[in-house]
Amino acid sequence: MMRRELLQLAHTYKPDKHKIAGWYISEKLDGTRCFWDGGLSRDVPTDQVPWASTTDPKTGQPKAKIKPVATGLWSRYGNPIMAPDWFLNLLPCCPLDGELWAGRGNFQLCRSICAGDAPDPRFDRIQYAVYSTPALPYVFADGEIKNANMHRQVKLAEVESWIGGRLAGLPDFASIDTPATFDGELSFLCENIPVQDDRVFLHRQIKLPDNEAGAGDRANAFLESVLDRGGEGVVIRDPQASWFPKRNHGLLKHKPFDDSEAVIVGFVAGKEGKQGNVLGKIGALRVRWREVQFEIGSGMTMAERELADDARDYATAHFGEVLPDWCDGRHLKRGQSVTFKYRELSDDGVPKEARFWRRREGVE
Repeated sequence: MMRRELLQLAHTYKPDKHKIAGWYISEKLDGTRCFWDGGLSRDVPTDQVPWASTTDPKTGQPKAKIKPVATGLWSRYGNPIMAPDWFLNLLPCCPLDGELWAGRGNFQLCRSICAGDAPDPRFDRIQYAVYSTPALPYVFADGEIKNANMHRQVKLAEVESWIGGRLAGLPDFASIDTPATFDGELSFLCENIPVQDDRVFLHRQIKLPDNEAGAGDRANAFLESVLDRGGEGVVIRDPQASWFPKRNHGLLKHKPFDDSEAVIVGFVAGKEGKQGNVLGKIGALRVRWREVQFEIGSGMTMAERELADDARDYATAHFGEVLPDWCDGRHLKRGQSVTFKYRELSDDGVPKEARFWRRREGVE
């Protein structure tokens, strides 16, 4: 069975490899990736939705806890996003792929608002930037989703049968029936999101020049303007590419640093040094990423470096050493996922200049 993801993912843009003349470019928003199914699953028990993430990917057993009722909004790992009814009522009756966003620099705020088991009263700070309307036969194509956060087999025939039973209650439902180009998706979205407001809007796409030199220069200039405004990068899209639930070379991300997620497996006790006094605190995180383990020593605030009360004295006496398993952080815990930035990979596949960015919290 084909390996797939729930949603489409981007490759990294490489100027010496990718030809982007005539492509679209847009700001890469730092929020919560979100799929709106057009309202098909709204108010349906989550465990009855055929693409919901209901299995623990670590154990293969049913999850101990799931959000009981779907809203129609889904995270990239198949979990319902509990938006309030007033927000859901603003969404068009068609599939949408986009980003829930609370503005530049507000990633953690956005995730905390979108993560709850009930609608958060702060949802009025959230916008939905739409950038695609995928064809449902591609969204629910046969395949196995298997990653650290989701494990589910998707069967198109099963999903289509389920959707057929839901459409009677959605007489205005519309979608692209066959895979369309990105240009085709934009045309469809312009018709179905006719009013651009500050709540739900079609994310601005800029067409790059039709020659490679001009396109590369324009992409770099646009990236610099985004970074100057506090953004994190850009996304470049092939106008002739079709949406597909895997990493797609027609969708490229371009950032000065790459980022990824790792799991904390231990800590190194801090010590006094040129970079500051972290004696009795976390000097470095020991993390597992893919098939390698390495240490991340920079990027954490003093508060994030705090150890649990029972570990501080031990860390002070054993500065510079790997802490035993019983020592844990106050805010950063063993087994917790964190996001880090890095420049590139070494020949051994270890991220260079790895720097802690943030904890992975909230909806997955």
